[in-house]
Formats: sequence, structure tokens, C-alpha cells
Amino acid sequence: MKILVTGASGYIGGQLAQRLFKDGNNVVCMTRGNKTVGSIPTVQGDLLDIKSLLNACEGVDVVCHCAGALGKGLTDDMIHAVNVDGVKNMVLASKENGVKYFLHLSAGGVTGPLGMAPADENTPCYPYTVYGKTKYKGECLALSLARQLQLPLGVARPTFTYGPADPHKFIMFKLIKKSLYFYIGNGLSTNHPVYIEDLINGILLMLEKMPNQEIYILGGPRPVSKKEWAITIANALQVSPPFLKFPVMLSWMGAYLMESLGEIFDIHVPLTKSRVLALSKCWGMDIRKAERYLGYHPQVDLAEGVAHTIAWYRKEGWL
Repeated sequence: MKILVTGASGYIGGQLAQRLFKDGNNVVCMTRGNKTVGSIPTVQGDLLDIKSLLNACEGVDVVCHCAGALGKGLTDDMIHAVNVDGVKNMVLASKENGVKYFLHLSAGGVTGPLGMAPADENTPCYPYTVYGKTKYKGECLALSLARQLQLPLGVARPTFTYGPADPHKFIMFKLIKKSLYFYIGNGLSTNHPVYIEDLINGILLMLEKMPNQEIYILGGPRPVSKKEWAITIANALQVSPPFLKFPVMLSWMGAYLMESLGEIFDIHVPLTKSRVLALSKCWGMDIRKAERYLGYHPQVDLAEGVAHTIAWYRKEGWL
């Protein structure tokens, strides 16, 4: 089968494309401009240009839609355009070209902040950030539109992904190494880290079984506290674990102030409302549905995954 991977210039999409290619699959990466993904063949496509998508999907059997908008320099409208309108365009182009299966990559964070009990696929979603809201809207749109068009489609919700070559989580490792990392609150709120290889294995299981109109949370072996996450990194780096704790309310006030200054002076600020939310609230997930129906069993525990990640950062001169 010919597999098209969108968002292959991003971390998860790029790792997935490389794994598929390494395993001998007929893979093509959809990128904007002249971006390359190693030695994998590429095709140009813009999620907001349906004509380019029709060309990119020509002759494709499976679409892995990993593209999404997140990061500094993007307006709310731009994020909505990519994460919602772009999903619609991609589904329509896939159906028009006779694609046999569509895998949509959503996000674990579409649930919004949680209590201590882990969320599953039936947990009501109340996303807070623009990214979370648009990813959830895109997920719902993908499912409903695919159902109308009779296009087999499944949704994967990755949890807090980390691993070698990940540029997004690197800042945490760097801050902990320099003893600049601090907790917001008591550090006992949960997260659900998943090592990149485990996540990719889960996605490959979905491509193998091709579940239709189903959502699967793909996470690591268990939720962990922010404190355990930071201490595990500190131990692997052989530095003192973080101990500073900032009150949640004070952090919210600081985030509002910094974001206002960032807008006035057009600068990137270190503390934002979304970061306070991420660091102070619980985001634990329940992966039992994926275990039961996909045979998904993450193999890399936190200490091992962190050690592999740090080894890569050091080898590449990041740390």
C-alpha cells in the first residue's frame, strides 16, 4: 500500500514516516515548500489548498494525518484554519482519491484538565486552550464527515510524547540540568508520558487493524506526577532534583502579565496560561481500550525512556 504522511516535518509525523519507510513501506511525505524528510519521497501540499491535496492523495491507499498547528507566531485563526478546516479538506481529498483508510492524529489534551482519576475515550471533553479546542473540533469533524462519506477513519490520541530528537520537551531537560525548573503547585498533579517508540508502535497497530469510527488513547505504561517526572530526569542527569514550588494563583497572575507584555512588545515569554495549566493540572489517561482491542502494550518505562532521550541529546550536543 502507498501511505501518505502529513506533518512529516514535525516530531511525531517525522518519526512515524521514518519508521514506516525503514520497515519497507511505500511512503510519501506531504510537506509545504521544499522541506525534505531524510531520503523519503515527498509531495507538496497545503492543507488550505484543496487542489494541492487532491494531487498529494493521488494513488494513495492510507493517509496518516499528523499535521497540526501549534506554537509561537500563530494567531487563533491560523490554528483553527489548520486544525479544523485543514482536516476537512484532507478528508474530502482522501475520499475523492479513493483512499482506503484515514488515520487522524488528535491529542490527549482534548479532554481538558482533569481530576486525579485518569480519563478514557468516553470522558467528556472540555478543552481549555485554543490548540485543544481546535484539535477536538477537528477530531469530531473528521469522524462525522468520514461517516457521511463512508470513508473508514480512526482517531489516535497521543498523550505527553517524548524521546530522542524531540525539540519540544528538550526545554524541560535543559532547565532541570541548570537547576532552573520549578513546580507550579505541589508537583503532585499528573501527566502521562509516552516514549516515542511506544507511540509509533500503537499507531502501527491502528494501521494494521484499521478500526473504523473508533478513538484510541495511546499513552505510556502509567500516569506519573510532575514531581516523579522531574526527579527521574534529574537523577538521569545526575543533578539535584527541583525543589522550588510556586503557588498556582501567583503563577496565573504572572502568566497573564507576561502574555500582555508579550503582545505589547511582540516577544516570546517563558510563562503562559497554557503552561500554567499544563504544569498545575492533571492529565492522566487510561489506555485499557487500546490494550484490549489493539494489543497495545507500551514497553518503555519512564526511567528507561528518559535515559535514552538524554543519551541522544548529549550525543547531538544539545545537553
